[in-house]
Amino acid sequence: MFLEVLTAGIDVAATIPNPTPEQPPGTEGFTTILNWIAWAVIIMGVAGFLVSAGFLAFASFTGREINGFKGLIISLIVCILAISAGTIINVFV
Repeated sequence: MFLEVLTAGIDVAATIPNPTPEQPPGTEGFTTILNWIAWAVIIMGVAGFLVSAGFLAFASFTGREINGFKGLIISLIVCILAISAGTIINVFV
């Protein structure tokens, strides 16, 4: 009985369709805005990295290097997430 239920579940799973995502008509402007936002996030991440590197160099004279180091790590994480956002979303959707 258990094997019959198990094999019936496999047959049902095999018949579930796998639709492919398609962009609705008229949403080209929305994707353009998303591309601009992604570009801005990457630019801000690179700018944050450069500012943090400068702060790290300046803070080495005052003994507060940890703040510059935290800024470098955060800006690197932002850049990595911005670049891989599409891949991360595809994994969960």
